[in-house]
Amino acid sequence: MLALILSVLALSALAVASYTDLRTREVPDWLSYGLILGAVGIRSIFSVAFGWQILLSGILGFAAMFLLAFLFYRLHQWGGGDSKLLIGLGTVIGIPLPFSMQSFSLLLFFLALLFAGALYGLCWLSVLAIKKRKIFLPAFRQQLHAYKNWHLFSWAAVLPLLFVGVYLSLAWTLALFVLIFFYLMTFVATIEQRCCLKQIPVEKLTPGDWLAETITVKRGEVLSTKTLEREDIWALRHLAAKGKQTSVCIREGIPFVPAFLLAYLSFLFRDMLFPLLFRFIF
Repeated sequence: MLALILSVLALSALAVASYTDLRTREVPDWLSYGLILGAVGIRSIFSVAFGWQILLSGILGFAAMFLLAFLFYRLHQWGGGDSKLLIGLGTVIGIPLPFSMQSFSLLLFFLALLFAGALYGLCWLSVLAIKKRKIFLPAFRQQLHAYKNWHLFSWAAVLPLLFVGVYLSLAWTLALFVLIFFYLMTFVATIEQRCCLKQIPVEKLTPGDWLAETITVKRGEVLSTKTLEREDIWALRHLAAKGKQTSVCIREGIPFVPAFLLAYLSFLFRDMLFPLLFRFIF
């Protein structure tokens, strides 16, 4: 019963968060905090009847995901909304006690999140490339020319593998991986540099926006490309009030919360999905 209630709570929060992220590129704080407090409250109620391990499991999950979310946030890989949702899901899934194979459920969810995030992100960027193909295609050719040394190196590495593939089939797989990796990295770099940039007024900036240009705020004080925080936005608004910087170039990121929903669904149905995925790959 506990698992069912926590799952309904998490799915409801992720569904609403996915909708708001797709519509506004933001996740309301009340939703993230509500998920955390709701999970703690439900675990507290059940711990009265079934033991303190239920609450401690959620606290351990909270702590583990808090450290991981803080790391990703400081590395500017995730925004605050994504980080808080990860903490909430850590509280929901928890680290079951006593320690057993079930204690690695949180790690399994995080691996599912990385896989779902990569697949979802690739699909999103592909759709964006198609929509902005007039910008993307010339830029992709320019990027290939800029990386021509790596391009030649990739093919130079592939040709011997193709020859070895006559005798060892695994070499064909390695050759395909090398080429896919190079073209995929070039594809992502092109999209980020040419198709994800947007000029917006300073007054519309929100914490978590990614600044794509270097701006001098004061003498000797520079805002380089980074995830903007509240103090950065106030500094830019001060410039805008003086008429010096009324708009800035922002790199639009992927609304990543739907990947959390996909990862959590795959985590819930892992006993059915993972064997199918394993058989498909191998």
